[in-house]
Amino acid sequence: MVCLCRGLLFSLVGLTFTAPGQSHDPLTVTLHRQTMYQEQVQRIKDKASMLSLKLEPVLSKPEILKLEKQLGITFPESYKVYLTEIQNGGYSDTLHKNGPYYGIYSIEKSLSDNSEWEVDLNKEFTLINDLHFGDLYDEEEDYEKHCYRYEHDEEYIKSIQNVLDKYQNTDLLSGTLPICEYGSGDFFRVVVNGSNAGQIWAECGIYNASGYYSLNVDILTFYENWLDRQINILNKTSPKLVMAYYPELEFGNNKRYKIIDD
Repeated sequence: MVCLCRGLLFSLVGLTFTAPGQSHDPLTVTLHRQTMYQEQVQRIKDKASMLSLKLEPVLSKPEILKLEKQLGITFPESYKVYLTEIQNGGYSDTLHKNGPYYGIYSIEKSLSDNSEWEVDLNKEFTLINDLHFGDLYDEEEDYEKHCYRYEHDEEYIKSIQNVLDKYQNTDLLSGTLPICEYGSGDFFRVVVNGSNAGQIWAECGIYNASGYYSLNVDILTFYENWLDRQINILNKTSPKLVMAYYPELEFGNNKRYKIIDD
């Protein structure tokens, strides 16, 4: 599998912004979080400028509020910051032209695709940890052995099919929006409803029957990590392509992503 190498690993998702000696006052925490968002927004804009990227127009906060009211949900703060201060969109037919892989979807495209897939935003996304299908049917680590057993071992085939029957469906995508296409049937989704709201997940279970994996970053960091990688390529400080396990997790912070040494 081919992918680019990992960039900066930093995220506001799940972090607590009170260090020893700092106030735990909610207002203080909120102000600290907003400051960190603004610093990251400025970094992203500076890096996009370095790459001569033309960012798409943003949404206004009233437009976001209107959408939230229509949908009956509240978008994660990091996602709203992206839409109102970075851009609403960035999709491209060309790989890595405007953003990670085929770029970031506009909110309009995200909602349209969700409607087509009949994904319910008003239900919570229930996954907390990665759901790798192979862990549920004792997958052979050796790919050739896996293929042989899948063709000749009836019990192995049955155990795989039982897992697919249970988890290869869009019900598991409830509470998420598609925000980026990886390619080959895999997509990235932002959790908008659930305990992991704001996190980006790789959806590799519907078409490719691999599983669902958390990148453990929000959309701002997902995009910034991609920018860092493109700058490294531009500066020739790292190779353009490398081999890696779970390459779709490159712009996140998941231990499954591992570069394969030559």
